[in-house]
Amino acid sequence: FLLNRSSDLLMPDMPGWPVHWNTATGPAPPWIVVRLLNAGIALNEAVNVTCRVWELDIRVVGADEDGVNIACERLQDAFDGRHPDGMAALVPYRDSGVYASELTDPRTGCAYVMRVLSWRVGA
Repeated sequence: FLLNRSSDLLMPDMPGWPVHWNTATGPAPPWIVVRLLNAGIALNEAVNVTCRVWELDIRVVGADEDGVNIACERLQDAFDGRHPDGMAALVPYRDSGVYASELTDPRTGCAYVMRVLSWRVGA
């Protein structure tokens, strides 16, 4: 799918934040996980597909709230309103805000924090 290649091109340089597609494969955060989900289709009155709707979902997981928020701001600057090849603009859709994840840092015993950003785009 086109967005995979385009998203790589849109992804800002994120030093210290390994980026993974679909699932994180590193031993422990920090990391960024990018997923592309089919969010539905749009139909006209004759029940012809007029548009496919996709959701770009990015999960940012790290040790502290400040680091996660800074990473998310960089991602929002890079993705908000951008036009991947052959697609409409990426429209901000959801922002979870920072919350405690289910992952625990074995060094500190504290939960890693996570924030999920989503954009919708039509193709």
